[in-house]
Amino acid sequence: MHDFRGSTVEDLNLPPAFSITPETPLEHALELSFERSYSYLPVISSRTRSLLGYLSAEQLQKTFSSPPRPNDDSKKGALASATVRSFMHRFPKKQAFQKITPDTPLEELEEFFETGHDFAVITDGDRRFVLAVAVPEDLQNFVKRRPSISLGNA
Repeated sequence: MHDFRGSTVEDLNLPPAFSITPETPLEHALELSFERSYSYLPVISSRTRSLLGYLSAEQLQKTFSSPPRPNDDSKKGALASATVRSFMHRFPKKQAFQKITPDTPLEELEEFFETGHDFAVITDGDRRFVLAVAVPEDLQNFVKRRPSISLGNA
């Protein structure tokens, strides 16, 4: 475990999340993901703006990047006509989620990742708005950028 010296999620300086809805065309979501180098896109309700799940760019890339068979345009057609709804990962409705906000200490975020989570959705305190998405690499980069404290012998 790292010594984050009182730093919080806000100190990671994460880019704002780009949320999509289940009705978003899949091709558009993929373009946005690659343009911004986002691994995960939060999926929110177009009506209530509540968090429904996420779209994994890596999973989609694997699905659509395998070589097509000769005379098989099914993947190309599927991508052009599909919406996010068909490929999103839904969060269980009754599962309690750990709230992670800009004020969450980085030690807590590190523990969250150590329990097997690939990413964290950063929300406001009331969980009404998705603010950002953090991945373990964000913590690693923070540690690398931060100078270490040496307590030399005096």
